[in-house]
Amino acid sequence: MVAFGGLAFLVSALIAVVCFEITRSTLIRQRERVAERQAFVNARAVDNALTSAPDAPAQALADAQTSAQGFALLRADGEWTSSSVTGEASVVPAAMIDLLEGGDVARQRVRTATGSVVVAVGVPLASAPGDTLYVELVPMGDVSASINRIRQGLLLTAMVTTLAGVLAGRWASGRILQPVSRTAEAANLISAGALDRRLESDGDADLEPLVQSFNRMVDGLQERIEREARFASDVSHELRTPLASMLAALSVARRRVQEPAGVEALDLLQTESDRFTRLLTDLLEISRVEAGVAELSLAPVQPRQLVDEVLASIDRTDVPVVVEPSAATRVQLDPRRIGQVLVNLVQNADNYGGGATEVRLNGDREVLRFLVDDAGPGIAPAEREHVFERFARGADPSVPGTGLGLALVQEHVRLHGGSVRIDDAPAGGARFVVELPREPVA
Repeated sequence: MVAFGGLAFLVSALIAVVCFEITRSTLIRQRERVAERQAFVNARAVDNALTSAPDAPAQALADAQTSAQGFALLRADGEWTSSSVTGEASVVPAAMIDLLEGGDVARQRVRTATGSVVVAVGVPLASAPGDTLYVELVPMGDVSASINRIRQGLLLTAMVTTLAGVLAGRWASGRILQPVSRTAEAANLISAGALDRRLESDGDADLEPLVQSFNRMVDGLQERIEREARFASDVSHELRTPLASMLAALSVARRRVQEPAGVEALDLLQTESDRFTRLLTDLLEISRVEAGVAELSLAPVQPRQLVDEVLASIDRTDVPVVVEPSAATRVQLDPRRIGQVLVNLVQNADNYGGGATEVRLNGDREVLRFLVDDAGPGIAPAEREHVFERFARGADPSVPGTGLGLALVQEHVRLHGGSVRIDDAPAGGARFVVELPREPVA
């Protein structure tokens, strides 16, 4: 837009200046030529009148047919006579009088006492060359008015042309960038999970290669994601059968083994089996979300009551719960998934952050927020995105967990149309912030 507008301004300004100067010089030259012809005719008439009556300069000057608001001056015997009561000989420049006294015709634009511009044309009369001078002053007011109108018109034209250039730039840039905007919009939707989104070329041959390449890329991406999701789901399902057999055998072994060493080994096996079971459950849940087959079971929920039930289910009723006045009292959400989100965040704080110190609820007219603070050292900004990746765990391998808890949190929240991030807690440590829309997603 700036480029089009600037180019339009430069072109229109150049044309306006050229047109103005040509028109101005043409109008002035025409007026000067008319003034000269008129002055020569009037000078001949005055000269004839002086030849007949040399002692009546005023009468001779009356024969001059001057233009409206113009006047004529006659110098005879060293005395100036004017055809107008307002006309004075003082407006005639001394240099012009010198030329006339030398027998030359002179022409010059001068400014009168009232500030108006006139063309002064002087002619030495043949009856007494060098002594008798005729000077006619022709006003330029109408020419100046015409020039001003032309100037205003050209300025207005330049402004309109510049505006037209800006509008043309806006139209052209919008048309040129429209495919880019559509591509960016499609890319954003695809990154949010809408893998069925595709571009349309709208019959534009220039865009067809880009559209085909983009769509092939998305097709390949969708196929790969679906293949990985199916693989994870199939593996998880296949592992459930031997795991169920192992758990059954473990239960039988517990009833028969009495030795302390055997019981200790069975306890270790039970712990690892439970961990493996949670891992398979989480993998199946993530696979269902990524495959697009997971559905929300929305229900009206009281957020405070949901938090209390979650803390009671994991024996963490000692964690303080703060409800700010801005928090919604009832929202539509999937209580099972959001309950799992809160369980995972509190257990993550217990495992890696020195324990959960507070669960806070607040929000505004658009969102409901769950904030979980811990007593740990906090999480560096550069690492905050990585903690939501699959199998991301702390440096201590002895800490319980599957490494899928926060990844599952992100998927559950995203399924609700919300977001989760990590901030610094006011009292130190990390703060996990879950934002959910107060209105259910479509």
